[in-house]
Amino acid sequence: MSILTGTPSWFFLICIITGVIYAGALYFRDRFNRNYGKVLTSMLGCLRFITVALLSFFLLKPIIKTVNRNVEKPVIVIAQDNSESIVTGKDSSFYRNEYRRQLSELEKKLGENYSVKTYRFGDHVSEGTDSLFYNEKLTDFSNLLDEVYNRYSGRNLGALVIASDGLYNKGSNPVYSYKKLNTPIYTIALGDTSVYKDVLLAEVTSNRLAYLGNKFPVRITVEGRKASGENSLLTVSKKGVTLHSEPVSFSGDRFIKTIELTLDATETGLQRYSVSLSPVSNEVSTVNNRKDFFIDVLDSRQKVLLLASAPHPDIAAIREALASNESYKVQSSLIRNFKGNIGDFSLMIFHQLPSLSAGGADLARLAISKNIPTLFIWGSNTDFNTFNTFNLGFSLNGYRNSFTDVNGTVADGFSLFTISDQAAGVLRNLPPLSVPFGEMGFSPGVTSFILQRIGQIHTDKPLIAFNKSGGSKVGLITGEGIWRWRLGTFQQTSSHDVFNEMITKTVQYLASKEDRSLFRVTGKNDFPENEPVIFDAELYNESYEPIANRNISIIIKNEEGNEYKFAFSPDGNRYRLNAGNLPVGNYSYIATEQGAAGPLKETGEFSVSPLQYEITHTIADHRLLYQFARANNGEMFYPDNMSNLADSIMAKKEIVSVSYENKQLTDLINYRWILAILLLMLSLEWILRKRAGTY
Repeated sequence: MSILTGTPSWFFLICIITGVIYAGALYFRDRFNRNYGKVLTSMLGCLRFITVALLSFFLLKPIIKTVNRNVEKPVIVIAQDNSESIVTGKDSSFYRNEYRRQLSELEKKLGENYSVKTYRFGDHVSEGTDSLFYNEKLTDFSNLLDEVYNRYSGRNLGALVIASDGLYNKGSNPVYSYKKLNTPIYTIALGDTSVYKDVLLAEVTSNRLAYLGNKFPVRITVEGRKASGENSLLTVSKKGVTLHSEPVSFSGDRFIKTIELTLDATETGLQRYSVSLSPVSNEVSTVNNRKDFFIDVLDSRQKVLLLASAPHPDIAAIREALASNESYKVQSSLIRNFKGNIGDFSLMIFHQLPSLSAGGADLARLAISKNIPTLFIWGSNTDFNTFNTFNLGFSLNGYRNSFTDVNGTVADGFSLFTISDQAAGVLRNLPPLSVPFGEMGFSPGVTSFILQRIGQIHTDKPLIAFNKSGGSKVGLITGEGIWRWRLGTFQQTSSHDVFNEMITKTVQYLASKEDRSLFRVTGKNDFPENEPVIFDAELYNESYEPIANRNISIIIKNEEGNEYKFAFSPDGNRYRLNAGNLPVGNYSYIATEQGAAGPLKETGEFSVSPLQYEITHTIADHRLLYQFARANNGEMFYPDNMSNLADSIMAKKEIVSVSYENKQLTDLINYRWILAILLLMLSLEWILRKRAGTY
């Protein structure tokens, strides 16, 4: 600890001199000739000298500098794989009992010299290894990396120990992604690399949607390991009724067969189908002999008509995006070739229509008059004077056949529908659209989805916007060249998913019929079994004003008729229900609210789909664990030599404690005890003077 000031050291002498002069003038050169005696005069002089000197010193703004040294032990993080694949083999009892004791001993041994932190991971990351149930449905090393990096980046992280079988089915390959930790990584190789007799359903794929009366394809991949000469029966069933069955004969040590079949969609709603393989003798596991899949059977799909004034790559980009969603049937045509009935379509997209050369104004007016939702796309061939006469809430005046390259960004507060954070982030880096230069006009009711951005300048002009005209919805894309967005999203993400999401969400909003009900319940129609079932509800009065703090109940019923009763919780002007994780299966629900004018009711159905990745691939990947450790300056160990792991870590000379120096500056005048001393000295001086009969 030291005392610092912002003044030269000789200022301290001035403070002392000031105290001496003040005390001397008051007691040793007393003009009132008061006689205190030598002893009392000396005491009073000393008290006044000290008080004045200290007060003078405080005018220099002294600061106390304190230095604290903290020693931090190296942190050793032990992460245990808690996924199902660890215990699907023959050694499941070992990992539930003996291995847990060995892991506890490793933690205790390392704890003698290091600060040990433990985690268990699978689909999620949790602290501690006391609750190892090996029940997580997925394995994601990326989540573990994020957790460790966020918690220990910048700290004295000595080493990371990962105990796993090397099988992952979510996230990126961990071998090189963990290099950003810049710390040794040790692996404990769990599971069994031996191949035992097993027949399994490696994969079952099908369309998520089907339409009533149609057929839908199902592809089933059957795998056999060391099951040569064995026979099994493949069965596809629904509600206990067999829809298809065929024998499967296995040959060779590794047998793979793909079976393709078609099934009839005979009922609407969510339909659960089961695929199973009969077990064979001495099979290591029968858990992977069954898979369930779900099909959402719809009555019909919505038709979208895409009309253009001339061939353009935008047409193909939009058509391909909508083709990725089976809910839509897209028909595209040049305006001069269209002869159909527009009443058959749920949405009409006009690309550069009405056109200066190809017309199209009459057809657009007819669609607007019939309240058919429309989406207009401006371009170089658009007849803006005619378009302005539609009175849709959009207009362009002063167009002089010139264009501006404009980028886009999602508008703050946009709430007509939601897009993923990934899509919003990718959008900011997409190529620009060619927007006609002129004076754009928009009515107050227009809602902007994507705003124009020129370079780094954000504007309030929409690039994509929506409005309501009459009894229908209308949308506008103010520029052409959206095909560049399709290429741009693929360049950034190696897929067209983000572009498809933006187009399908736009079309979905425009084509959907407006819900004018006073009570609405929304949520996904399919939940993975490792995710909680969550629903939102909205309640309105006759003026369509939201009503809060009402009692909304819901009854969820499974396929066996068992009922689960829940209540929604208020969430602002909305309501939310978290029903937790439910078993795999089909469910229906009835949500009710006892309104003043009578009960309001909303019904629906959803499914909980199984995740069977962990039980399908059961052969441990120790090669990945070895590469993982070697690439990160570590080693791989097996459970039977885990004690050597602690010795290897302790042998690392770079894993040492780190001393941190913490400097703190505090104004000396902030210490209250100094004020108390000054008051005490002044009070003592006053008392002594009073006792001497003076003032």
